[in-house]
Amino acid sequence: MKLCLLLLLLLCLCCLGLTQELSTVPPDVPEGDGKETEEEQVSCTGSQVFSPESRRAIGGAIERTGLKILEQLPVGPQQPNVIISPLSLALALAQLTLGARNETEKLLLESLQASELPCFHHTLGALVSHFRNTSLEVAARMYLRPGFAVELSFVEDSLARYQSSPVPLVSVEEVNQWVENATNGQINNFMESIPHSVVLMLINAVYFKGAWQTQFDPQVTSKGAFHLDNSNTVSVDMMKSPQYPLRLLNDQQLEAQVASFPFKGNTSFLIVMPLSGKGNVSSLLPKLNISDLYRRLPQEKTMQVNLPRLKLQYRQELQEALTNMGLGSLFSGPNLSGITSDPLRVTGVRHASTLELSEEGVEASATTAVTTMRSISLFSANSPFFFALVEDASLTPLFMGLVTNPAPDHMLNDDPGRNNGTESNGTESNQPEMEKLSPE
Repeated sequence: MKLCLLLLLLLCLCCLGLTQELSTVPPDVPEGDGKETEEEQVSCTGSQVFSPESRRAIGGAIERTGLKILEQLPVGPQQPNVIISPLSLALALAQLTLGARNETEKLLLESLQASELPCFHHTLGALVSHFRNTSLEVAARMYLRPGFAVELSFVEDSLARYQSSPVPLVSVEEVNQWVENATNGQINNFMESIPHSVVLMLINAVYFKGAWQTQFDPQVTSKGAFHLDNSNTVSVDMMKSPQYPLRLLNDQQLEAQVASFPFKGNTSFLIVMPLSGKGNVSSLLPKLNISDLYRRLPQEKTMQVNLPRLKLQYRQELQEALTNMGLGSLFSGPNLSGITSDPLRVTGVRHASTLELSEEGVEASATTAVTTMRSISLFSANSPFFFALVEDASLTPLFMGLVTNPAPDHMLNDDPGRNNGTESNGTESNQPEMEKLSPE
């Protein structure tokens, strides 16, 4: 299984004198010792910062942020599938929070569900460092336009908390090459050009390549029907296993099946699929609580499993979604004086992601073998579902999304004018842009 997502924040400066071509002069970053204040070291260090309780609290905050964003992203025939990384989005907004002041900082912390979380930046940064020891790769970079004066504290805090290194913003080719490298070649040509008004770009890339604990046999994969709604179906490659160890819950409140597929490396793949005739998958989002579902999932049981093989791409501009979440002021007149004394605004939040779900996995060990029973349960992901890739220790959703049509180019019985019971769409890539505003 491969998952990768790119989130790009662009800080743009809209004033005369910053419309010339990019030069190769290094950005204006003042020198400093890069050390935290004594107060920070005393208040936000020790085992309590990265205790199991702190990790779960941060994981829950990231989950709620991701679900709120997902609710705002339309789904429809032209864009039937959505893939986001709540972790990537949280990292981007959290880094921006380091430079926000007053009401802007308050709004960002509220959107991150972090207003009541002590040592938020320290704990989130420690959690990311922990993830780097798993199958997850996280990379961050801060591109600064040459000559742009940035506050030293913002650079130091970004580097200390989120390993976001400052480099000169020289060319779109260099940015695209870094993106391609950071996503292991999964996302190419992320940007077509860099607007002249851009003075700062905050980019993070999240890449996951994991292995099922129990492998699907590629020779068993065969065509199967995926039901888009009561009348439309599409033919997909369906991975199959007659005996698969699975945690499966029939949730009466959600009126959905909840399945958890274990991965090697302390992660799992969660699917929540509405029961037939019980509403579309998007209606589940306001009711989802991943932490609660994991607490209620039963022990693994061997059953027959059908799972579609997926290879999906998703691009979306997130400005409208963030505005609907109450962050519209980021795009008009935010207080980002912790980044620079000049007025800045966010001009875009671009996101790009890919998802590949295949048979690759680690062969089941003898301890996972279960004696065949006379009757065996069946879980078949053959209709629209919500998914999340979850880190099991903190229950942090690293990725999440909606799959309403795993093969949009091969729809059967399709009426282009129909909504097919789903919601509407989105395009582009994850990157917030910011502009420097000319004084009035």
